[in-house]
Order: sequence, then structure tokens, then C-alpha cells
Amino acid sequence: MSKANTHNTTSATPRAGVASPRRSRIRALPLGPGSWVALGFVLLCAAVSLLLPLLPPTDPTAQDTSAILATPSAEHWIGTDQLGRDLFSRLLWGLRTSMFAAFTAVAVATAIGVPLGLAAGYHRGWFDALTARTADTLLTVPALILLLTVQTALQTGIQGQMVALGVIFAPRIYRIVRTETIGLAHKPFMIAGRMSGCSTLRIALRYLLPGVRAQAVVQVSYLLGLALVIEAGISFLGVGVRPPDSSLGTLLTDAGTMLATAPRVVLVPAAVLTALILSLNLLGDTATKETQHA
Repeated sequence: MSKANTHNTTSATPRAGVASPRRSRIRALPLGPGSWVALGFVLLCAAVSLLLPLLPPTDPTAQDTSAILATPSAEHWIGTDQLGRDLFSRLLWGLRTSMFAAFTAVAVATAIGVPLGLAAGYHRGWFDALTARTADTLLTVPALILLLTVQTALQTGIQGQMVALGVIFAPRIYRIVRTETIGLAHKPFMIAGRMSGCSTLRIALRYLLPGVRAQAVVQVSYLLGLALVIEAGISFLGVGVRPPDSSLGTLLTDAGTMLATAPRVVLVPAAVLTALILSLNLLGDTATKETQHA
């Protein structure tokens, strides 16, 4: 009797202590030194963007005609631009504008792509066919051309353009989520959930969403970097953020004329934009490798 009890106790103990495979992978997600640096830089940029209104930087639109193209000093940490405006302050506010624009686009894409992808992959049928054809059509449209068209027709600001960009990005997330959902729809735990009487919403939230989360996060990290590039491009063309407001794109508009005379005016925002995009891509690559090895 004691041997049987001992056997039962030892066999039950590991089961109680074993976490689900998905939770174990999330807790054990390893990051190399480069990924930690990238994550720290992205979090720093996000924190600055959120807390900037509480910080006391110089007014980014204030002009000092006596300090045009001034060199770095205690008053102007990275100098001033061709209008005497503080470059450090304009860089911080430009970073905030670009970050919020990118997050707006990706938030809209996620809000559209994830529910549609879950519904299409789970229910299939005519809804799947309709949404798949619509997604394929949107993917054939160049994002920059569509944004320029929206701006010309509606004269929207940068937030309106980023909402339009989110609609363009939505098929990318939709396709990832749909593919993952199709693979999960006939798993034993899904069948058990349906047989137990779970509603469609409960199945989506409890079983499907955790299964597609990893791939969706990878796609989101790439889309954030792409959104930053597109925002910088349309602002550089003069149809995004309008002066005197600043973004990382508008800070590059004078690249052709200022690069020879005052290169820091161009190189500093270009370096921040490049570092932010590379950091997001590195985090996306790291997450991709981990999901492939899982």
C-alpha cells in the first residue's frame, strides 16, 4: 500500500508543477546582448514619447536669430538649425510624433487584422473567401501611392494618413493570424472546447488568440519599423507632418542643403531613425527565431 501511495505521489507531483508549453516558452525567451540593447532603445524612445509633455525641453518652434546654426553648447545640446531652433528639443518632439504615428498605424492594422483573421480561419466558408480576396487586393496597392491619394482627396493630417496606412497594413496581420488559426482549428483542445459548449468568443479568446499571439507580435514589430519609414517618407515629401511641427521625417527635409554646411542637423535625426528601425527589426528577427525553434 505504501509503495502504491509513493508511486502515485511522485507521478502526480511533476504534473502539478509543469507549466503549459506556451507559457514556458514565453518565460524562457532568451535575448542576446544585441537584442537587449535593441529592446532598451525601443523602450527608451517609447518612454520619452510618453513622458515628453512632463519634461521641460525648450519650445521646439522658438526661434533665436542670434544663434542660427549654433554649435552644441550647454544651452543647445546638439546645436540649432538654420532658423535658430533648438535641435535637441525638435528631435524629442519629432520622435514623439513619429512614434505615435507608427503606433496609430499598427494599432489600426491589429484591430482590423486580428479579429478578421481569427474569424476567417475558424469559420472558413464564404467569409474566409471574401476577406482573403479583399486582403489580396489591398496588398497589391503601393502604400505610399495610396497615402498620397488619400491626402490629395481628403486633406487629412498625419493621424488620418496613419489610419489609412493601418488599413493598408491590416491584410499583413490578417494573413498571419488566419494561417495560424487554420492550423489550430482542428487541434484536440479546440475540439474539446467546442464539445464542452464554449461560445465562439470564448474559444477565440482562450484557445485561438494565445496560439496566434507570437506570430502576430513578430509581424507588429516589423510593421512598426515600416510605418516609421513611410511616415518619414511622406513627411520628407511635404505631405505628412507640416511645419512648424516636427517629426523624424521633417527633420530630414533639409538634407540636401544642410549636409555640407551643418551635417549634424541631418545626421542626428537620421541616426535616431535608423537605430529605431534596426532595433525593431532585430527584435522581430529574434522573436521569429524563437517561434521557429519552439
